[in-house]
Amino acid sequence: MRTLITGAGGFVGSELLGLLSSRASAGDEIVAVDIGFAQDDRRPGVVYHLGGLQEDGVIDHLFERPFDRIVHLATVAGVGSENFDLGKATNLDATMALLEAARRSGTRPRFVYSSSVGIFAAPLPAVVDDATLPVPTNSYGTHKLVAELLLTDYTRAGFIDGLALRFPGVIARPQGSTTMLSAFLNDVFYAAAAGRPFLLPLAPGDATWVMSLKLVAQNLAHALELPPGDLPSRRYWSLPALHLTMSELVEALAERFGSRVSELIGFDPNHGLQQRFVFPPLVATGAETLGFLGDKTTQAFVENVLSTNATLAAASTPLKPTESETRL
Repeated sequence: MRTLITGAGGFVGSELLGLLSSRASAGDEIVAVDIGFAQDDRRPGVVYHLGGLQEDGVIDHLFERPFDRIVHLATVAGVGSENFDLGKATNLDATMALLEAARRSGTRPRFVYSSSVGIFAAPLPAVVDDATLPVPTNSYGTHKLVAELLLTDYTRAGFIDGLALRFPGVIARPQGSTTMLSAFLNDVFYAAAAGRPFLLPLAPGDATWVMSLKLVAQNLAHALELPPGDLPSRRYWSLPALHLTMSELVEALAERFGSRVSELIGFDPNHGLQQRFVFPPLVATGAETLGFLGDKTTQAFVENVLSTNATLAAASTPLKPTESETRL
């Protein structure tokens, strides 16, 4: 089994790379490509390729031997895609070139694509479900929607076996991100862990869609393993994100990092960010039917975030055992 992961040096890619390499069997090969990798994140049995997909010759070199599976994570995300030339080259041109390489390989690989709930924009209906029409209002959302349609058409034509997963906010990214407008959802974790004051730019009752990095990686791995016969003709799905209010998030952080967190974290609603990140409930029936999972509760979400972030885990307070656990 030969697997290609683009964007493998990034936040999601490195977590997926670790998960897949831990599951690899003898004879399997994972090829990881990105413009950079952490020096201490090299894994045995993984072939690393340094370079951007839009660079001349990179895709041709990667496909000198065909792949059985492809996970396409490489992207210019958020406000970075408003650099029109850079966003188009990475998000559209490179994706198209990758699809073409997969078509020419003749092996009909499973092709998993990381889309985004950024394809949706206000005003939204009272509930978002699989029938909600995507109407992106920025370049990033437009790029993701175009790629979803291309992937579906290449699948219909029999060139690939594609599946696009629409990610919500993935938590917790490294702190200090300047490219993601949703960075506050990550930074509040680090502020709580360090005991620093922090202002959330949403109101206490404002709710958004989130998923822990742990569940995102597991869902990507699940997408690679789904038997082709289990997939319907529709090939793009919103993942079952947790619909989380800011007050619920602060309460869960206080439970994990100390009660003072409730005093340190305040609210200063920003209308522009509220328009972008306040969402109604999400019903992801299609993804759930296919076996994709979300964080079930706010507490489970926080625990899953800590399980993949050593910095946050080290600063947290162990949860007290429940009554049933005490009896064991």
